[in-house]
Amino acid sequence: MDLSAFRSRRALDALTVGAVGASLAAATAAVFRLGFSGGGENMVLITALPTLLLGTLWAVLLRWRATLSKSKLRVGWVLSIPLAALNGGIACGLLFTTEHGGLALVRFLGGLVLGATFGAMFWIPGLVLTLLVFGLPIARAQRLSAQGLAGQERGDGFVGAASAAIALLALASSLLPVPRDAGVWLLRALATLAAALGGATLGTSLWRERLRRAFVAEVEAGRVEHFRVDASAQGKVLVRVVTQGEGYRVADYAEEVAALDREGSVTRGLRGDT
Repeated sequence: MDLSAFRSRRALDALTVGAVGASLAAATAAVFRLGFSGGGENMVLITALPTLLLGTLWAVLLRWRATLSKSKLRVGWVLSIPLAALNGGIACGLLFTTEHGGLALVRFLGGLVLGATFGAMFWIPGLVLTLLVFGLPIARAQRLSAQGLAGQERGDGFVGAASAAIALLALASSLLPVPRDAGVWLLRALATLAAALGGATLGTSLWRERLRRAFVAEVEAGRVEHFRVDASAQGKVLVRVVTQGEGYRVADYAEEVAALDREGSVTRGLRGDT
């Protein structure tokens, strides 16, 4: 065993963000495919692609810890509104570009403005549903992150599971026939990708937590050299002991690695964790 499960969690962050973005795009495409199939065969394409881009950006921003002024309101949540309006505007612009005559740029800009303003009748309910279906799991993950590294990853696992479940529902909806169904392949591809990323997010979070628990248990049992678990006023601490020097000059250098709870879960990485 080593300290790999205590170190950088960038791979898990990327999986979580990708799962949310792809799942959100698949869900949006599924809704518009079934509810607005009369809008044309490009309906899946023009709704899925902007949502994939902006939904992924939204997932990144929600992980940003910056808050408004001195409040606890995160900037990412506030930016949900303009991002939803932009998403609606781009989708409407693409729809105008593919379905109407005239100059493509003029059609796109006209649709962009129309979608961001009058299109609020679509993107506001969509934003509310997004916050309910995706925002609540993400908010729960952020609350769990207050418990430390283990809590943060449990939250990511919950988001991954929610993303996978929604993706599977979107995939199942693709079996329902609709007229002019040229974009169903994209819906299925996004749903499959989202389900895979969501499952990988859940699996990775559980795996990292299991590795940490097993490592701490081995250290406490005295089966791992150069590590020990010390008790402190704040709880247990995983400590790495490095021996320096030779002969009478030998000395042990103790380096705290992580704070632990009573069950051996990591509540805080003290060094090397990002």
